[in-house]
Amino acid sequence: MNINELWFFSNRLRGEAHPRSKLTSEQVLQIRDLYKQGFSTNVIARNFKVSKWNVEEIVKKKTWTHL
Repeated sequence: MNINELWFFSNRLRGEAHPRSKLTSEQVLQIRDLYKQGFSTNVIARNFKVSKWNVEEIVKKKTWTHL
């Protein structure tokens, strides 16, 4: 990784700070908790008005990794 890549990855907007974010940090933690309780990703996605894929990525900690 060169110095330009390091700067990019350390200074990017994450989570709620990103202008296109549809969820808050609190909602992401709720999504993970609901999934642990046994709710399906389809039900969670409908309740939070996001895609099933988005919920799956949150649950697998591939997105919102800083939480």
